Amino acid sequence: MPHGSDSLASRQAWTPESPPPPILEAPLSELGVLLRNARQKQQITLDQASTATRIKPLFLEALEEGDYHLLPGPAYITGFLRNYAQLLGLQPDEIVQEYYTEQPSPPPAVKAATRVLASGYERQLRARFLWAFGGLVLLLAGGFAVKEYDAAYAPTASTPAVTPANLGVTMMVKPPHAVPAAHGVTLRLRPLAPIWARVTVDGVQVFQGIFRRQARVWHAHHSIYVVTLDGAYMRATYDGRPMGKIALQPGLTVWVATTTGWHKVS
Repeated sequence: MPHGSDSLASRQAWTPESPPPPILEAPLSELGVLLRNARQKQQITLDQASTATRIKPLFLEALEEGDYHLLPGPAYITGFLRNYAQLLGLQPDEIVQEYYTEQPSPPPAVKAATRVLASGYERQLRARFLWAFGGLVLLLAGGFAVKEYDAAYAPTASTPAVTPANLGVTMMVKPPHAVPAAHGVTLRLRPLAPIWARVTVDGVQVFQGIFRRQARVWHAHHSIYVVTLDGAYMRATYDGRPMGKIALQPGLTVWVATTTGWHKVS
């Protein structure tokens, strides 16, 4: 029995009077120890370091403990290490190199950062391309619209030739010895929108085409004929007197300004 009791005593478990068994802990990162010692040597708290570096205290503590898995990613880790090293008066490049040395394999931090930059650059290129493409489409659409408008209002082969003869109007030709009016005739035309028009001054055609939004003035000794397809968008001023719109609705309209007044021919 004594022998058995001695054997049992030798197999007894730990008692409160015995020293506690050692607790196995993961080895601290040498880089983390370096950072913590530098901070404590300068008597800087984690909160103070967080305020100075704008890095959360939790992340700073993870750097000192070597718990890199608690941090957002390798690209953030190297950035945090550089900022923290500058605050503690350490060499940022050496600290980052030490971090790489502790890693089992080269981290993809540079590749990840490169992918972020590349993706941002590609997004900028796509945005510029879309803006350029949209501007080109608008430019082409505007040119097409102007072309279609000109084609719709420009005179074609089917446009009737408007002359005083086929309108049933007899032109009064003064004898050679007749003296024209001293002041002649002044006519000012102002389109409200681009329209087609033809202007004949003293028997000479001086304008035919699309009349843009710009007023024009003609002077004549005897007469000024105006032919348009849409007089509702044309205002006339005869010898300084506003005469209003040439017509009230679209259609072929012919007017003539003479020394006797402003007359509608057709």
